[in-house]
Formats: sequence, structure tokens, C-alpha cells
Amino acid sequence: MFRLFIILTFVLLSFSGFPQYNYDFNETCREAYSAIISLKFGEGKALIEKEKQLHPDNNIPYLLDNYIYFLTIFIGEEEAVFNKYDDQKDVVFERLKAGDKNSPYYRYCLALANLQWAVARTKFNEYISATFEINRAYRLLEDNNEEFPEFLPNLINLGLLHTLIGTVPDNYNWIKRLVGVEGTIDQGVDEILKVLDASLTQEEYKHYKAECLFYLSFIQINLMSTKEKALEYLEIIERDSSNLENPLAIYAISRVYMDNGMNDQAIKILLNRPTGHHYYPFYFLDYLTGLAKLHRLDADANKYFYKYVINFKGINYIKEAYQKIAWYYLINGDQNKYEENIDKVKKYGSDIVDADKQALREAERKDIPNPHLLKARLLFDGGYYEKALDALSFGNSSGFLRNSTDSLEFTYRLGRIYDDWGKPDESIPYYQRTIEKGAESPTYFAANSALRLGIIYENKGDYEKAGYYYDKAQSMKNEEYRNSINQKAKAGEQRIENHL
Repeated sequence: MFRLFIILTFVLLSFSGFPQYNYDFNETCREAYSAIISLKFGEGKALIEKEKQLHPDNNIPYLLDNYIYFLTIFIGEEEAVFNKYDDQKDVVFERLKAGDKNSPYYRYCLALANLQWAVARTKFNEYISATFEINRAYRLLEDNNEEFPEFLPNLINLGLLHTLIGTVPDNYNWIKRLVGVEGTIDQGVDEILKVLDASLTQEEYKHYKAECLFYLSFIQINLMSTKEKALEYLEIIERDSSNLENPLAIYAISRVYMDNGMNDQAIKILLNRPTGHHYYPFYFLDYLTGLAKLHRLDADANKYFYKYVINFKGINYIKEAYQKIAWYYLINGDQNKYEENIDKVKKYGSDIVDADKQALREAERKDIPNPHLLKARLLFDGGYYEKALDALSFGNSSGFLRNSTDSLEFTYRLGRIYDDWGKPDESIPYYQRTIEKGAESPTYFAANSALRLGIIYENKGDYEKAGYYYDKAQSMKNEEYRNSINQKAKAGEQRIENHL
């Protein structure tokens, strides 16, 4: 009778969800995580299999499996790979659902897996499924944060969600309602910073440092107004020499360099980046190398774009890469090669991201850029401000401005050069003139002028004028770079909200 009681008790506990699997982010799992974040997927997989054999009840290796699925899909953008891992992910989710519900890792792991798949789906326009997964992830993280407020990893992904939802323009508030997420940029940054601070001082959170710095660098580059903070994150990244062996860190470092007028440093670190069969190929770094070299007007810039379009099997930035190849030939006086490559913009790649959309517009309009203005633009983008100004110094007197669009761009370029050169007061009249002349133009010149004026006045502490220009940037008729300009303007409104 007693033996029967024991058997029945065991059976009842099993069916009532008695926890079978635990969560131990032990040293082997940390090594696997670090390898995966460094895109050494082979090494990561070997460590995962080792952990599964040593500790078969540990659920962390299954979360790490999902990291590999996500990064492979996100970086590679191959639909066949997406479909393959989409079929395999059920094993991960079923295993995670069978974990110990009393552990703070239970909801965290499920939320992170959902969030990773949501982001992966956006690469292939599966927005409805992605919306449900984001909503599910957010609710899991919120519940987990309420029950385990001291569990800091929650804040990494909550911070990312709060930051990104804070940049959704007001006319897209239905998206916020649909995904069920509320938040601001400042809230999200503060949350990620808490984890970063812990990773710098506490051993148990050390392995999260690279991920936090990657997100913070991305946010700073795209959504914040001060360059100084991006350089602070850069300094933290560079302190750890192991980051120079991490392609994701190389991406973050080079982007910060390129966005802060430090193009030569970007080229140096990109050319010396780690490569080899043990790294998952990150071909976008070839694209970035080509872009940085084109900004410097290097003679071999085109070969890096060719490497990208030949090797990359994904969908994004293909059109822009061909556009940049076309630009390379145009500024070097070969219009036939320009036309040959700009025609490829219409044939290859997709037009999901703003950069590809803009490249396609140029190809379809058949409006060849002004090579003098284009050269000035490229030099400016590389932070070579004096050379860029020299390229424009002869102005209308030489007759190189062909039409009203050229004149509009000429005024805009002068504003941008003085602005990024650290002379914002000199840029203001050029921006204002661009807005006056180009408010109805489909080009991005007037809209971005308004955005830049918003940033200038925000940095001056004149929040009323900043708000006026951030709102104006979103009300323009531009077709080029509309999404990214509106997102940055909305981010500006979020930053100054408490000052108005």
C-alpha cells in the first residue's frame, strides 16, 4: 500500500508540472555564449553539446541554440536557413516550457527566444507573427521583472523594447497598441546601463557586457543626439582587447567611428578584423569597408562592394551596394559604368530598408547625381570637412549646379559640413534656407535640415525651438529616408519631453 502511494504521488507530481529542468548559466555555458556572440558558432555548438552531455537537465544550452539560430538568420538573411531553423525551434520552445517555473530564468528564456524570433521574422516580412511574439516576450519580461526585480538580465531586453517603442511616430500609435509595449528611450537606456554597470563589476554578469555595449552603441548611433556618449561606449569596448576578435564588436566600433568623423580609424579596424572559417561570415563588414573607403575616395573602394554583392546571399543593402559602385565610377569620370551598375539596382536585392528604397528611386528616376555635389557628400560622410568644403567652394560661379534640386542640395551640404565640423551657428542659415526652398521636395534635404536644427537647438537648451523643428521634420513631404528621419525626430521629441 505504501509503495502504491509513492508511485501515485510521483505520477501526480509529474502531471502537475513538477519541474524537470533547471537553469545553470555555468562556466561552460558562459564560454559557449561568448563564442556565439563572437560568431564562432562551431565552437559554441561544441560547448553546447558538451554541456548537454554533462548536465542533461540544464536548459541554458537550449537558449544558446536559439542564439545561433537567431544570429545566423539575422546576419545571413537566407530564407532557406530561416525555414530550416523555424522548423527546429519547436524543440527549443518545448524544452524551455518544461523548465522550472520558479526560476527567474524561466520567463526570461522564453521571452528572449520569442523576441529573437520576432526580430528574425521582420527580415522576411512576417510582421503579424512577429507582433504576437513581441507582445508575448514583453508580457513575460514584465511579469518576470515584477516577481524577480533583482534579476538584471530582464532589463537588457526590456530596455531594448522600451527604447525602440519610444521612437514610433505618433501616427503609428496603433503599433504600440498592437504590440502592447509602452516606454521611452531614456527608460530603455537606463535599464540597459544598469546591466552594463553590473557586468563591469560583478562576475556573474560579466558575459553580458558585449551584448549591452552593442545595443547601447546602436541606440546612440541611431537615436541619440550627443556624440560624446557614443565615444564613451567606444572607450569601454576598446579597453577589452578580446572585442577586437569579435565581428559584432568590430561592427559597433566601426559604426561609431564612421558616425563621428573618424573614418580613417574605421577603415583601419575593418581591414584588420578577424576572419577565418571558424567565424560565421559577416559580409556586411565588407560593405562597411567599401563605404568607408568610398568616403575617402580610395581607388579600391569598389572591390569591397563587389565582395559584398557576390558573397552575400541575403536581401538587404544589395541595391545600395550597386548604387555605391555606380557612384564610385561616376566620381571617377566613367558615366557608362555608372549607368551599368545603377541599372543593377533595379534587378537585384529588395527595397525594405530606407537605403535600398533611396537607391531604387535614383535608378528609376534616371537622374544622374551631380558628380561635384556627390564628391562633397562622400567627403563629408567621411568626416573630411575641409576637403568637402573645398569641393563646394567654387559654387554657382562654375555653373556646375544644373537645376533647382542641385541648388537645394548645395545649400544643404554647406549646412551639414559646418554642423558636423563643430560650427553649428554657421550651419543654421543654410538649414533654414533649405527648408524654405525644399519643404515640398521629395528629397530628404529639407526634412533632415529640420531634424538637424532640432538637434542643434536641443543641445543649446532651447527646447521649444527644438520641438518645433522635430515636429517639422516629421511633417515634410520627403520620400527619401522618410522612416529613419521620422524615427530620429520622434526620438528627439522623447528626449526633450520633460523640458517643455
